[in-house]
Amino acid sequence: MILAAAGAVDHDAVVRGAERAFGHLAPLGPRPVQAATWKGGQRREVKDLEQVHFALAFEAPSVRHDDFHTAQVYTTALGGGMSSRLFQKIREERGLCYSIYAQAGAYDDTGMLTIYAGTSASEIGELCGLTIDEMKRAAEDMTEAEIARARAQMKAGLLMGLESPSGRAERMARHVAIWGKVQSAEESAAEIEAVTRREVLRFAGGLVDGAMTALALYGPVRKAPSLTRLRERLAA
Repeated sequence: MILAAAGAVDHDAVVRGAERAFGHLAPLGPRPVQAATWKGGQRREVKDLEQVHFALAFEAPSVRHDDFHTAQVYTTALGGGMSSRLFQKIREERGLCYSIYAQAGAYDDTGMLTIYAGTSASEIGELCGLTIDEMKRAAEDMTEAEIARARAQMKAGLLMGLESPSGRAERMARHVAIWGKVQSAEESAAEIEAVTRREVLRFAGGLVDGAMTALALYGPVRKAPSLTRLRERLAA
């Protein structure tokens, strides 16, 4: 258990309150945990809905992995906002969906990079194909300007998250849980800024060259391509 407080708080009063509420609890110590094993696979559920919900996932670095920030920068450039590749190509240029984005989550022993989109039953095949093509293209020609924009977007999100006491408290608790200390905003921003184009292209290439893949489809998905077809297109 970690208790964090931010804002107009009295430190001593918080400590006294914590002692009253939790002081009787005995520490349990570390427990053995089975390491995560990424297997991939697919699941589709046919439903009579207006949209197909599509999620394509890859294993990503754990929170302490050297590629943690690289994965975050890549994911932001690929699908982390209105200026990202997936949004511009698939939504703005081709009009194949209303929503598409990529996100990367990191855990203690693994992570997951997910691409999500919502589209129609008639367009899911084309959307899947273009998503794979954009991932392949990103591994070859993602520009320094795109990466710089992604780094700036991440740093802006970091600083905006510090504007609220709840955001600061959550960040402090998370840092203590992961690293045993609270990293300054300047240190976090420096780690983001240190990610290079070469590192991003290497990470992107690793996804294309054989990363385990998971596919989930929900809605009118009878004509959606299989995971095998998507893997073949990614490797081609």
